[in-house]
Amino acid sequence: MIRLIKQLLLLSALFCSHVSAAESLRQQVESWHAGFAAEAGGAMLHLPQDTARFYELSGFQYRWSVNSAGVLALSDEANALFDFLGNIHLEGLLAVDYHYPALQAALARQDWLAFDLLMTDAHLMLAHHLLKGKVDVASLNADWVANPRTRDLVQHLLPNGGDPVVEKLTALRPSQARYDRLLSRLAWLTEHPASEWPALAVSPKIEPGASDARLASIAQRLRYWGDLSDEDRLFNQYASELVDAVKRFQMRHGLKQDGVIGKATLTQLNVTPAERARQLVANLERWRWLGEDFGHRFLLVNIADFSLTVYEAGQPAVRMPVIVGRHYRKTPVFSDRMRYLVFNPTWTVPVKLAVQDKLPDIQKDPDYLSRMGFKVYPHGSQVEVDPGTIDWATLTPRNFPYRLVQMPGPLNALGQVKFMFPNRYDVYLHDTPARELFQEEDRAFSSGCIRVADPMALAEYLLADQGIDRATIDQWLAEGAIKTVNLKTAMPIHIEYWTAWVDREGTLHFRKDVYNRDAPLIAALAQPLTGQVPVQDTPG
Repeated sequence: MIRLIKQLLLLSALFCSHVSAAESLRQQVESWHAGFAAEAGGAMLHLPQDTARFYELSGFQYRWSVNSAGVLALSDEANALFDFLGNIHLEGLLAVDYHYPALQAALARQDWLAFDLLMTDAHLMLAHHLLKGKVDVASLNADWVANPRTRDLVQHLLPNGGDPVVEKLTALRPSQARYDRLLSRLAWLTEHPASEWPALAVSPKIEPGASDARLASIAQRLRYWGDLSDEDRLFNQYASELVDAVKRFQMRHGLKQDGVIGKATLTQLNVTPAERARQLVANLERWRWLGEDFGHRFLLVNIADFSLTVYEAGQPAVRMPVIVGRHYRKTPVFSDRMRYLVFNPTWTVPVKLAVQDKLPDIQKDPDYLSRMGFKVYPHGSQVEVDPGTIDWATLTPRNFPYRLVQMPGPLNALGQVKFMFPNRYDVYLHDTPARELFQEEDRAFSSGCIRVADPMALAEYLLADQGIDRATIDQWLAEGAIKTVNLKTAMPIHIEYWTAWVDREGTLHFRKDVYNRDAPLIAALAQPLTGQVPVQDTPG
């Protein structure tokens, strides 16, 4: 009888404890709705609205602790998530953004209410970052259009007896294999820090066969990056084995593969593993800004790599160099669909280029327009104006009333074909008469559009499924008439900016940050969150 009474008292205590915990959560959440600060354990919550909705949908139950014989303890899922948060730097994120120090403190003093609230808020904040990224790209780059994935994260993370909590989070990562490969390489760099990496003099250059005191350090760095075998061999002379390793290093960095250790190669050799790790972190974030899937067949431009690749069923079908926008006329980052091609195109000069570039040329050379094949029209009119009747010297960017159109021909800035995906930037792919620029390593020469090295190969590929072959294209070009061809199926095109990636063979590539975008992003990612984040995930 006494034993039965004790059991009933224990059950009553557990029930009261359960009710008390639920009541405490309810009161805390309702205080936020009433305008009180959304804080727990001295830390401000980042997503109070989502956190409140999470508890409202789960009946105000403690999520991260279990009651064992009247004693609260961390649940298995709480332990798993807590460990994941402690190693979140391997995702390129900050543990402090997910209340990790505050969670440790709450756990130490067994403040279960604060721990539960902070853990739920951290859970939701991390889910949001894995799904959409931490940094608002618009705050860094006005000409970068993110295409974030959407999901009701509260519903996704509610306990439903399905996947474990960490698996639910990792399922929110970008699904592309390139993201996973970057994660793996970041983990490797974290596990293999370099103790010393003193700067090497970037001159004079080192030719094959030469002797140089820097060769020992160069060989050590090439071994670290996997370009040279791990044999502990001293190099007093720049021998063939080391030359081959340097060429591989140059290939991985988008440099001319001549084996000469010049300024560009030495500059890249001087970049420390810690700096490279931060570069990987920046590019992981760029992947999180992207949409769910690129598609079965798509065209990808990597601005930083000056390259274009067409992928079909995950395999590269066409690849070629490109020329992108200058540093002050950057090619924007966005996705669209290519819809048609124009052979023997005209070029209507954008207003900005007309007044900034062409007007000074015209004022210096009265024959410029006729020599370059331009026609002149008043704005809003199709009636051509004789350029010889215009007093060009009196015109300025503020009073320029004309539209300049370059006719098809060998001097046309767009070459023989343009590839159109109408967009707000007026950016497209096109041919170019300035073929010599493709020989340069740094190919940021355009005014924003993308010039392709082999436009006819690209046109032939895009039109092959419409029964249009190279002979037909050559005939159109020979005729010289403007010819517009609609694509039977619009081609997804993604213009991206990646300064680091790992290819299918596991080779790690880096590129020069041609638009100086890495440093601001790295700084933003390193800045801890403070207080409430102005992003909430609503149902629907």
